[in-house]
Amino acid sequence: MSKAETIVGVGVLSVGAWLLMGTIRMPYLLEGVPGPGFLPLWLSLGLVAAGGMLTIKGIWPGPLPKAEVIWPGWVAWRKNGILLCALAISFLLLDLLGFLVTTALFVAAVAFGLGTRSWRILASVPLLTAIVLYGVFAVWLRVPLPRGILAFFD
Repeated sequence: MSKAETIVGVGVLSVGAWLLMGTIRMPYLLEGVPGPGFLPLWLSLGLVAAGGMLTIKGIWPGPLPKAEVIWPGWVAWRKNGILLCALAISFLLLDLLGFLVTTALFVAAVAFGLGTRSWRILASVPLLTAIVLYGVFAVWLRVPLPRGILAFFD
């Protein structure tokens, strides 16, 4: 039984429940697309679930087995650094190159940095990922995304 985990769990559960009560009044869908209550509802449900799990873990009788922390080696830190650099560069290039090109390049850089060496995968997966994400966000959810160098297709 851990007093700190119980207190934090009840606090997170309370904040999640409070947000959930406010979120329920917001429209979940507007004209068939997610409305202003869509994301807050799911975030508050996540907070309620996390707070509930922390509370249960805190009041569970007896000690739970503690896992030994294994810190990553140099190779894992390098891979994380590649991921963060690719993310920072993609944010800088997003307006210039546009969503499709930037996303495809980002996924390709991350896949290459994590060890993928098949050129078929490095050419197809990033392109398909960018197209699917564009379809979900720009077409289905109607989120305005930067066009960048592909703006001449309008």
